[in-house]
Amino acid sequence: MKLFAAGLVAGGLTVGANAPAAAQHVAGGVIVEYNNVDIALVAKGWSVLQLLRGSVYNSDGNFVGYVHDAIALPDGITSYVIVNVAGFLNIGEKLVALLAKAFGIRVDGNLLLPNATKDNLKALPRFYYR
Repeated sequence: MKLFAAGLVAGGLTVGANAPAAAQHVAGGVIVEYNNVDIALVAKGWSVLQLLRGSVYNSDGNFVGYVHDAIALPDGITSYVIVNVAGFLNIGEKLVALLAKAFGIRVDGNLLLPNATKDNLKALPRFYYR
């Protein structure tokens, strides 16, 4: 194993016959190309860790729920935010799934869901994990 690792280091971690070392990476047996990643754009994205610690407010500044989870579908394009629209002291917990693109981010780092109310969120179908 040490000889194999030394060969990778000495060989510049080249993956594929004609791939430059910085262009591809093997992750779990899959070649991942990352030479076109715009790091500045990635940095503007949502941190899942911060998202899961957040609250959801409407455009009037009223609290409407807690972020419970975030789910990305296998298509790699569609993402959902699972919001807990529980009542006072988390009594009557209800989870609802909302498209991530419906949200904005407030200056304080919490999520903004324009025009949402607790009542209209509670009227949505309940989300269940399978």
